[in-house]
Amino acid sequence: MYDARGRVVGARPRRAARASGLAVGAVNALVVNAAGEVLLQRRRPGKENGGLWDKTVGGHVSAGEDFDDCVVREAGEELFGDGATGRVRLAGSRPQFERLLALGEARRAVVLHRVWLQLNLRDVRHGGRGGTLNVVYHVGVYLGRTDLPRRAFHPDPGELAGLRYFTPARVDRMLLAGELAPNMAYLWLAQGHALLSLVP
Repeated sequence: MYDARGRVVGARPRRAARASGLAVGAVNALVVNAAGEVLLQRRRPGKENGGLWDKTVGGHVSAGEDFDDCVVREAGEELFGDGATGRVRLAGSRPQFERLLALGEARRAVVLHRVWLQLNLRDVRHGGRGGTLNVVYHVGVYLGRTDLPRRAFHPDPGELAGLRYFTPARVDRMLLAGELAPNMAYLWLAQGHALLSLVP
């Protein structure tokens, strides 16, 4: 858990941390391929935001973990079924990200870089058992590129009901139709332009 300025002030199990009123650490990542298609996951029914399409990768920062370590672990778990896979590369800067792309890393892996740390984001989500949840998050936001085909991914079926590439125009229509999770809608509006700038 974090205070309003982003300093760690304690650790509790996820449910207790979210109910504490203090900020919880989380990561969000959006990934695009060379064709300009956005990779989205569909949340399983019965989960928070169940049945809705969501960002490429999302998760909670564990005790003792930083945002960067968390996004690599979560991307490995959600996309490849292995938090320690070598198929997720995190660049420490935009120039390093560009170098990795120039070396062809996007053909072999998901290449990410952090673009933003949003403090005190009030998130509203559909509860897994009905109702709504309101949680305050400090969110590490990551953008990335991959040229891996859909069949190269092995998402965790316990977490995800689907994983697909969508054109930006289709994501816009999904937003207007209410098919996106609320936090994904915000992320798309805030970071969609920057994400699409990663396409050659």
